[in-house]
Amino acid sequence: MNTSCSSPNPLLDITHIRVRVQGHHCLYPGAVFQGTQKSGRNSYEVNVNIVDVDFSSSFLCGYLRIRGLTDDWPELTTYFDAEIIGSRYGFLTQNWGANEQEDMVHWQRFPAFRHVKNELKKPNLTIPDRDRGAVFMRWKERFLVPNHRVQDINGASFAGFYYVCVDFNPQPPSSAPTLRPVTQSVPLEKGGNNDPPLPHSLSPGKTETIPTVRKRRDSSVRRGGRGLSVGVRSHPPAATMSGFYFHQNSEPYQQLSLSHVPERFSSSFEFR
Repeated sequence: MNTSCSSPNPLLDITHIRVRVQGHHCLYPGAVFQGTQKSGRNSYEVNVNIVDVDFSSSFLCGYLRIRGLTDDWPELTTYFDAEIIGSRYGFLTQNWGANEQEDMVHWQRFPAFRHVKNELKKPNLTIPDRDRGAVFMRWKERFLVPNHRVQDINGASFAGFYYVCVDFNPQPPSSAPTLRPVTQSVPLEKGGNNDPPLPHSLSPGKTETIPTVRKRRDSSVRRGGRGLSVGVRSHPPAATMSGFYFHQNSEPYQQLSLSHVPERFSSSFEFR
């Protein structure tokens, strides 16, 4: 049967059959995260660029760039791929020298883990695939970029892996207390010719409570007589990416702390 009329040509048709639905929140091809990795008292600048994301196969990959780690390599870039934790890959690693005890010690360092720990299903400690406001992953660095043949680096190693959690709704930092109107009792006397006009006709000797509003510099007045807005206008906090590097011969709990860099515009293109 000839199906050329009913089935589009995948080499010619630029539709959803060519560009699969990718990404989730801030995890999408082209996403950028910036921050630091701390090892003891040292802190190093880190950038992560996401190259590809496919939640249907629990896969993610990208580049991790770290600066100042060694004198011989002032900037190191590695390619990594990731296992996204869910129904396919569980919290139990069973690889790269990590046992179940190491796994639990590291996963429990993420605040978001306490919301899913009661859902773990044996034997691999998997969880159902659904939106929880956070994504857990394991990152394995595969090779150095651009020279993938380099295996040994003096003073650095990518033989281990990262436990990673991306929190889409991190807790915002504590804000300053909201300013509220302050009332003051001001005695008002009958004014003379040079006195400013009184707000109301008052009998001599009486007092009136006049609200005095202290405003922030960014306060605004709502239209329609609905009062003053004196709260601080804040944007939702950027998604955070945190991680811990694990290797049997490396310093424990080297912490990765990154924040998503929002894009000012989005684009999609294809090489043909």
